[in-house]
Amino acid sequence: MKKADFVSGLILGVFGLTMLIFVIPAQIETAPEGYISPRLVPNLTMILITGLSALLMLRSLRGIGYTPMDDSSVFFRSEMMALLKISGVFAVSVALFAWSMPLLAGIALIVGTLIALGERRPLVIVVMPTGLLLVVWLVFYRLLGTVIV
Repeated sequence: MKKADFVSGLILGVFGLTMLIFVIPAQIETAPEGYISPRLVPNLTMILITGLSALLMLRSLRGIGYTPMDDSSVFFRSEMMALLKISGVFAVSVALFAWSMPLLAGIALIVGTLIALGERRPLVIVVMPTGLLLVVWLVFYRLLGTVIV
């Protein structure tokens, strides 16, 4: 478990630093003087993620709160399979969003994730996407008067 926490902290730390140094400055423009910068929330989020990842790595190096157990494998086969399933669902949803309509992508994302996580009750598979997408439609189209494209 110590290895897995250290590797997870390292990956999250590199991700946070990459976002702070390269991605956020390149993708989000600065605001005019007197306005709150649109970079504020992404920067705060990445600082928090980077800080927490450093704490996770320190905790794993010091061995605080760990019980002795076999620490041979960092990632297990079942975890990697779950990662591949969810990544596949996400890739299909992004492709549907790009080449089709957002509604179809949303349905694929919610239903695909439910099925990938093992949900088998038809009522849940039908009601959850319907309810979530109805709420999104009500908020964006009716309440805010905007469109999602």
